[in-house]
Amino acid sequence: MLRMLWIDLGEERFWEEEIKEEVVRRFIGGKGFAAKLLYEHLREGVDPFSPENILIFAAGPLTGTVAPSSGRVCASSKSPLTGTIFESHCGGYLGYELRKAGYMAVAIRGRAEDRVCLRISEDGVEFESASQLWGLGTRETEQRIKRRRGWERSRVAAIGVAGENLVRFAAIIHDGHRAFGRGGLGAVMGSKNLKAIAVKGSKSIELAHPREFKRKARECYRKLASHPTTGKTLKLYGTPNVLAKVNYIGLLPTRNFSEGVFEGADSISAESIARYITSSYGCYSCAIRCGKVVEVGGVSTTSLEYETLYALGSNVGVAELSWVVKFNELCNNQGMDTISAGATIAAYLEKCSRYGDAAWGDGEKILALLEDIAHRRGEGKALAEGSARALPEYSISIKSLELPGYDPRGAKGVALAYATSNRGACHLRAPVYIEEILTQSVDRRKSEGKAKLVKEMQDFHAALDSLILCKFTARALAAQDYAELLSFATGIEFTREELLLAGERIFNLERMFNLREGFSKQDDTLPRKLLTQPIPSGPSQGMVAELGILEEYYSLRGWSSEGVPTREKLRELGLG
Repeated sequence: MLRMLWIDLGEERFWEEEIKEEVVRRFIGGKGFAAKLLYEHLREGVDPFSPENILIFAAGPLTGTVAPSSGRVCASSKSPLTGTIFESHCGGYLGYELRKAGYMAVAIRGRAEDRVCLRISEDGVEFESASQLWGLGTRETEQRIKRRRGWERSRVAAIGVAGENLVRFAAIIHDGHRAFGRGGLGAVMGSKNLKAIAVKGSKSIELAHPREFKRKARECYRKLASHPTTGKTLKLYGTPNVLAKVNYIGLLPTRNFSEGVFEGADSISAESIARYITSSYGCYSCAIRCGKVVEVGGVSTTSLEYETLYALGSNVGVAELSWVVKFNELCNNQGMDTISAGATIAAYLEKCSRYGDAAWGDGEKILALLEDIAHRRGEGKALAEGSARALPEYSISIKSLELPGYDPRGAKGVALAYATSNRGACHLRAPVYIEEILTQSVDRRKSEGKAKLVKEMQDFHAALDSLILCKFTARALAAQDYAELLSFATGIEFTREELLLAGERIFNLERMFNLREGFSKQDDTLPRKLLTQPIPSGPSQGMVAELGILEEYYSLRGWSSEGVPTREKLRELGLG
């Protein structure tokens, strides 16, 4: 039997609920289950910083099992940055520990009267004062929580100073470096006076058909090991492996998307970083081990990802790896999303350059700005609101979420995926960038077939994010593999088509949440700069973004020309 835990911070009480089989059949878990809870329990127009908002940590039916790369968990809430429904995913061991404590999800509501830390185990919840933890970085917070006898091996998710100060892109940090990064969910924790949660468990995770499940899991491991990306490239270099390729075709965002080729790309590429890698690591049950520990100039960092190299490297004009390492460490410890932090600073630097005060590439200035943002002081006070609120003229964002590191002007499918993502600009809800930019299996310059590709990817990844398995596994595994794993784990028969239908149901439910919050077709767009200013030079010179296939996409989804799911589509999906 699958269970979830409800926690009311204001009343300091908790209770359990059973998760019905029908809910698993329709929404699976993870992202899908969280979307259902938020749609049903949040009223229209709720302030993300109010006690009424709900913060959910949700694992999936495959989390913590022997399925490959099954350590992921998602955090979900209404975002203070975007105002949309939002979920952000994190690897590591938190999801595994949550399942071992006996829960597939924890939903937290209310606001604690005093600063608090939650200790969650199979015995229930302890509410512990966090007054001595307030003001500490995420790493020291975790270390202190683990000093308590019996909790040395617990798993912790904490906020830093940025979350305490309600920075709208504050992150929740697990293991000192793994981030629920995007959307400001760390600020939601801060608004609830919740500094951290610690989880420990000792229960076994039951499988409906353990023998068949383990056989299928072994088959999936073999597929991942034999695939060139999951079996070799990610093992050697991690996510920075894509930087040189993106720069080569002229789509590496540079100086706030003013250019597509960065002259300093070699200095922050995977090949350069490889000289400084001291070790590799992976999440629970990881088949890939893409994580790298990097030490440059006496400063060591973990989770130095491609998106950080773009956002706090090329997009702010920084070509010195040592600076990017320092930026990454600061964001991890203070608890900030590196993409939104870097993109907001890039917008600020572009504004400064317009007035003759260019600071592109100034590491000292950028480091100081990051500190000021986390503490909401000086220039950082306004920037802590995110680029769309602080610098709307210069912001490169969609639904107030800053863009990831693939310029959509040179990839038609990427442009549509960004514009229609339910959480705002996102490359992971439909990773078309893989086909268009990395493998180039489809022509990035053409629109034909892209509406269908984006729609299908969104549905598939909504299901994958509900299981939950690492997205990298999708490089080698197919929907049929996931359907079989889910069937053997739960005892509920899922065909490939039923899995994808669940993904479509989840995507549409998120769309309905956003429509209820006042979002519309006008929000399914791209930044004006990308629609009007061509890439000035390089292999993608002259390309601009366009969304001529938006209505085709709506039609394929069964939505009206205004982007609203029709009654027929909702009935088809069982959403009423």
